[in-house]
Parts: sequence; C-alpha cells; structure tokens
Amino acid sequence: MWDNIVKPTLVLFLVCAVISGSLAYVNSITQDVIDKRAREEQAESRKQVMAEADSFKEIKAEKIPDAVTGVYEGYKGNEKTGYVMDVTVKGYGGDINMTVGVDIKGHITGVKIGSHNETPGLGAKASEPEFISQFGEVTINDKLVIVKQNKKAANEIQAISGATISTKAVTEGVSAALSAADILIKGGE
Repeated sequence: MWDNIVKPTLVLFLVCAVISGSLAYVNSITQDVIDKRAREEQAESRKQVMAEADSFKEIKAEKIPDAVTGVYEGYKGNEKTGYVMDVTVKGYGGDINMTVGVDIKGHITGVKIGSHNETPGLGAKASEPEFISQFGEVTINDKLVIVKQNKKAANEIQAISGATISTKAVTEGVSAALSAADILIKGGE
C-alpha cells in the first residue's frame, strides 16, 4: 500500500507545493513591476484620447453610469480641457476596457480600446481606427444608434459585419462615457 498509493501521493503533493510556492514568490517579486506598467499604460491611453491636456487629475464622481470605472479631469496648465473616462463593458469574449475623452464642450476627443478578448478578425475590429473614427463627430447631445448599412448621421455607428455584440458593447461604453461627461460638465460631481 505504501508504494502504490501513499508514496506517489506524497511525492505529487510535495511537487505541487514547491511549484505553487515558487509561483507565489515570483508573483510577489513581479507584482510591483506589473502594476507600474499598467499605470503607465493607462496614463498613455489618457494622453492619446485627450492630446491637448498636459496633466490629469483623478476625481471621484457620483451618479455616473456603472460602466465608468474611473474619471479624470484633463488640464492644459491651469485650464480644464475636459474629462477622460475609463470604461469597462461586456463584449462577446468578455470585458472590453476602453478609455474615452470628452472635451469641456462635450465633443469626443478620442476613444482607445484597451484589453479585450474579442474574436480575432471579427470583434477585434472594434479596436481598429476605421471603426473608432466613427465616434469622432459625436457629442454629449447625441443618442448613438447602430446601423447595418452606411451611416448617414454623426450619431449613427456602422456595425462591424459579424460582430454585432462587440459593436454594441463599444457603443454602449462610449454612451456611458458621454452620459458621465454630460453630468460632469453640467456640474454634478
């Protein structure tokens, strides 16, 4: 019994314990570097969606859509240029993280899709410039509508063929950011 059951079980347990301990140790060493890189990537995303700002200040905002996970005021010198929102929505393959910039007049200054697990070649097209550029003329006064054919108005977003769920998710994320910006611009923090 010792050679057939107990000894192999003990050896397997010890191997698993050593491997688990090693992984935990390596994770504890690298976690600070991973967190620092994530913060740097988020700061770069904010700069990309609101290029006119030279600094950002995180603010706590109430009464904004749940999809908005972070809000930053953008400044050029001492003058507020607008707001940048971190947004997380459910796509076809899981969460889609995005950053949306809205200037002080309520116009979108940029949309950047961050991490996602959308289908390569289909839903992943939601992060390509051809799709993202559709949001360039949108303001806080527009109600976004998804269309299957060519768009005819600024508030119409042409769906990605074969990726309706991804299209809808990104559009909902941008709509959530616009709603948050509308609240903030009108003075509700």
